[in-house]
Amino acid sequence: MPLYPDSIEPEYYPETHVYVNQLGIQGLKILKSKESSFSLMRGFELLQQPTLINPTFDFKYLKSIHHYIFQDIYSWAGKPRSFNMAKNGDVFTPAIELPYYENEVFHRSLAFASIKIQPDKNSAAESLARCLGVINTYHPFPEGNGRTQRIFISMLARKHHYDIDWKSAFPWEMVETFKAAHYSNYTPLIELLKRLMRSTIAAST
Repeated sequence: MPLYPDSIEPEYYPETHVYVNQLGIQGLKILKSKESSFSLMRGFELLQQPTLINPTFDFKYLKSIHHYIFQDIYSWAGKPRSFNMAKNGDVFTPAIELPYYENEVFHRSLAFASIKIQPDKNSAAESLARCLGVINTYHPFPEGNGRTQRIFISMLARKHHYDIDWKSAFPWEMVETFKAAHYSNYTPLIELLKRLMRSTIAAST
């Protein structure tokens, strides 16, 4: 199966490790700061107005989230990568295999979204952790995968009246739980989500 038709490999400014961006910033530290500010603002807009994007909970939805939160920074926002990626020794899905594994990755989120009966917190945390873990291994974008995934999973959790407080997670917890899930050990990520989740139904009664 070939690459996605819109797959890209972003360009860097000469003699830097800084992606060419719409702000013309060539310093990595400054770019990361601006990127964080804009994506935080756009992410907040999405969480406050979830109907801005039709929540289909598939790859189209993930790409739409990525485009929305990075539209101010990168012209390639919302487009999948055409190159292979690894981080801290963890190898993500090869670019050529992204189309092949798409259905396998997103059938979990689609199945969770279609549940008719409200799942209890333990069941919801397990399902969401497995969705999140496999999407992280998929890692389809050149940059901004983590932020995009968290919004996707937050919206998915809301489908069944749960909120996730990502700010309560320590950075090292995110790294370690994702690393474990990358090697099919979902228990740490499940336990983390249990701690971060709360039922909005319980809060309103």
